Amino acid sequence: MRGGDPLISIADERKRERILTRDEELRLLAACENRYQKHLRPILICALDTGMRRGEIFGLKWSDVDFEERILTIRAFNTKTMKERQVSLTTRLAIELEKLWDESPKNQDELVFGFTNNVKKSFTSVRIKSGLPDIRFHDLRRTAATRLVAAHLPLPEVGRVWATHSRT
Repeated sequence: MRGGDPLISIADERKRERILTRDEELRLLAACENRYQKHLRPILICALDTGMRRGEIFGLKWSDVDFEERILTIRAFNTKTMKERQVSLTTRLAIELEKLWDESPKNQDELVFGFTNNVKKSFTSVRIKSGLPDIRFHDLRRTAATRLVAAHLPLPEVGRVWATHSRT
């Protein structure tokens, strides 16, 4: 009796590890410098600098941003683990968020990025324009974690940012 072809290809079983180089990051962000994709720049910087999941980023409200303490609070409701956590704001992310705040109606209950989840078309355009068609949004999260480890941040701290590995 022959078993037939496998249901899942070997390629699908291999874990994909794609980390952006600094040059690739610059190309990706530079591709956001037009009026159609400029909304994507702060989102990408947030992912690269915090390691947050896509759903966590799009769930951020202005009340979750503490400019004075330079901290973002990720509410339990928006996390995979259902545990609230906080991540630090980098200088460049703080600058991007301050620009958005200045342009916003200043409502603490509003979403930081103004929409909940769909930047697929914009992200695809930016990936292609930057010459990085193989990049996925989740790769930004991987890049953040890899950079934290490379910067010799203690692994428990990296784990706090990374929480549990997931594909979001």
